[in-house]
Amino acid sequence: MMSRVFLFVFLYCFVSSAMSEIYRFGVTPWQKGQTEDDINHNYRLMVDYLGEKTGDKYIIVSARDYQQMIEFLADGKVDFASISPVPYVLAKQMNPGIQLLVTEMSWDKAHENLTDSYLGFFVTKKSRGDINSLTDLKYKRFGFVKKESSSGFKYPNALLKEKGMDYRTFFSRHYFLGSHPRVTDAIAAGSIDAGATWDFNLNQAIAKHGDIFKIVFTTPPIPNLCIAAHSSLPLEKVEKIRQALTSIDTQLLEGLPASGYVVRPDSFYDVVRNVTLEQ
Repeated sequence: MMSRVFLFVFLYCFVSSAMSEIYRFGVTPWQKGQTEDDINHNYRLMVDYLGEKTGDKYIIVSARDYQQMIEFLADGKVDFASISPVPYVLAKQMNPGIQLLVTEMSWDKAHENLTDSYLGFFVTKKSRGDINSLTDLKYKRFGFVKKESSSGFKYPNALLKEKGMDYRTFFSRHYFLGSHPRVTDAIAAGSIDAGATWDFNLNQAIAKHGDIFKIVFTTPPIPNLCIAAHSSLPLEKVEKIRQALTSIDTQLLEGLPASGYVVRPDSFYDVVRNVTLEQ
């Protein structure tokens, strides 16, 4: 009798293991100097939770930058990914079969309400009495993030264009510094006069450098980062992952930009497409 029970348990475990799949979850570092170990640590609780809820296994794949994540998702080198709005739009242009799973929810700047969008800022130091408006930035040294960054370039550039300003001639010098923290670090150090960043990083920069920053200009709301899947991910898995993420305990997201997830249609990112196509 015991041998039959043992055989049943063994076969059950074997079949369950055989039925589980391994999926690759892509993540782009959002802070300066993050290593693959940092990424694994930050997302481990969330990924373990997904494994429990779906019965599958998940491997975290770290992309070095926005462009690589666009290629990873479009080419199917990851099965699904956490991806910024502009890279999501660009990846879907390359592969229209990409499926939007969920949109991140985040706290507003006052940390009072959860929202499905965030704000980009033109930021300088409070001590700069000569910089109080967008026009005051003329012939100043300005820091962007990367050309694929929503709040770090695409939206700021669109706003400048609306006002007839070409960043290549409006600023005395402009720099693409590679990450949001590098922009605020450079402002704090005085190596640039102002720069473009987003609300999450500004809060991080205040914690790091003190309350030394002031906002010169604010972008319209930008749709939050999303989690999107390659077209090869089965619809059944898409739905299981979506359901799991929309009901996740926010304690499992500690240290991440997300404070929850919500389902939004692909058209929610049309405003990003409009900004992207204009440039």
